[in-house]
Amino acid sequence: MRNLDKGKKEFLRKEYHNGNIALYLGAGVSIENSIPSWEKLVLAMYFSTISEQRLGGWRPFSNYLYAIAEWYLKNGSEPLEITARKLRKFYMRENINSSFLDTLYNTLYGGLLSQVAGLERINHKFICDKNPTMMALRKLCASNSPSVNCIVSYNYDSLLEIALDDFPHQTIFHSDQRLNGSLPIYHVHGYVTLDKSITGSNEDDIVFTEDQYHRVAGDPYYWSNLVQIKTMSNFTGLMAGLSLSDRNMRRLLDAVGNSPIRSSNFALLKVPDDSAPQNEVLDEIHENAKEYYNKSIGAGIKNDDDFDETIFLPHPGVKSSRPDIKSSRIGEKGPRYRHEISGIIEQVKQLDLEQQEHVMSQLGITPIWFDDYDEIPTLIDKIFFN
Repeated sequence: MRNLDKGKKEFLRKEYHNGNIALYLGAGVSIENSIPSWEKLVLAMYFSTISEQRLGGWRPFSNYLYAIAEWYLKNGSEPLEITARKLRKFYMRENINSSFLDTLYNTLYGGLLSQVAGLERINHKFICDKNPTMMALRKLCASNSPSVNCIVSYNYDSLLEIALDDFPHQTIFHSDQRLNGSLPIYHVHGYVTLDKSITGSNEDDIVFTEDQYHRVAGDPYYWSNLVQIKTMSNFTGLMAGLSLSDRNMRRLLDAVGNSPIRSSNFALLKVPDDSAPQNEVLDEIHENAKEYYNKSIGAGIKNDDDFDETIFLPHPGVKSSRPDIKSSRIGEKGPRYRHEISGIIEQVKQLDLEQQEHVMSQLGITPIWFDDYDEIPTLIDKIFFN
């Protein structure tokens, strides 16, 4: 685990004990309970619907739907927003037997429900035992101190509510609801309850497709936008399980940042993978470079040098056509191009990290980096309790 900045820790702990912390939670906090990410959810729902309508009644189990979705994410070229629109189009037709909400429920909770015999076994202990991050959030919210003021969830699922169990909380997912004084959990994209006897969002209130998303983002008075702006303006935020890919969230952070109000937001983020590429990857890059070289010769571009292991063109002031580049591969045996390509990639990754931190600072977000996702519970505990 990386060293935790003492100043950040002291500031967050003080805000926590003053009851001035707002949590922003994304899909990452529920994944350990077999809840799919939004990307996998969309594709799994799409494959499930197609299976029912077009594949002769094939009904893949949830684990196969998730695995197929993961494969498709790596190999498919269609934007997920288009897939989501196609999916909703299926349910606008009259001959669809199941409803959109039914398919959403079954796909969202399919992996979790397959682990137990019935809903009665899925209680706060079951959720927390399988998901240390959820256990850490429960401890954070249910502390005897003033603790957390409110929670903004970008997830559909009700696992946090189950984890909190009898600790007083209120789920808000519609503009008609009114606060009752307990801990509010705002589900700004909709709410699908594991227990169907508990009321959740109707189909029209689930923000799922790009056009729905644009309608919400384009309405400054939409309830979820007002809630997020108020929360971002008045409380210190801690973001967990979020990739910051939500465009509307970034737009709202920009809006708050451009106002006279100065709020503080912290995000628990995984350090981007900085491992060196495998030799096979470096060789593939090298072979592609040779192919590009041959194509340029075929296109009539004159080049007096034969292609060898050199990857740098000579230029004035440089004695060697291959200046030294430091990389983690120095000292290893193998072709020179591997060391040079690896060095370039390492420098680009470092620049990416610096640029990411710069962009986040513009959004008013201070990153707290970790190396592995299983460090999040320990990190939360170190910030607020140890």
